[in-house]
Amino acid sequence: MRGMIGLAGAMLLALTSGAWAAEVTEKVEVKATPAAAWAAIGDFCGIKNWHPVIVGCEVKMDGADKVRTLTAKDGAKFVEKQIAWDNGGKSYTYAILTSPLPLTGYKSTLGVTGTGETATITWTGSFTPNAADNGVEKVVSGIYQAGLTGLKTKLETK
Repeated sequence: MRGMIGLAGAMLLALTSGAWAAEVTEKVEVKATPAAAWAAIGDFCGIKNWHPVIVGCEVKMDGADKVRTLTAKDGAKFVEKQIAWDNGGKSYTYAILTSPLPLTGYKSTLGVTGTGETATITWTGSFTPNAADNGVEKVVSGIYQAGLTGLKTKLETK
């Protein structure tokens, strides 16, 4: 009973402080082979070639880690560290180190599945919004949707 009271208190504190975990997943199906889709997204700095909001990307090595700095059209900067890369599984995972978004603990995976001439690209992220109902889930969803639409256009108009 004592453990349940502690758990309930922790949950109440998390809800009232705005500290809850959020997850956003967006997908798009493209008329391209999974290999072609992976070739488009597999380069950690290649996002500048398909995301309509990203106008620049610089990658630097921090020891064994790749760290990219993305520049958006409005000048906003996002610094992200690649934390996993799976060429065979056609996915990579990264974490945001700094950004203008009102969130913490952001971790995201971008990956490709499929067979033949059709691929599904999935972008999933988890994070903690900085405040209750701050709208950041919609913002992240919009970022993913814009990027996936850009990928679809790039892959299907070759």
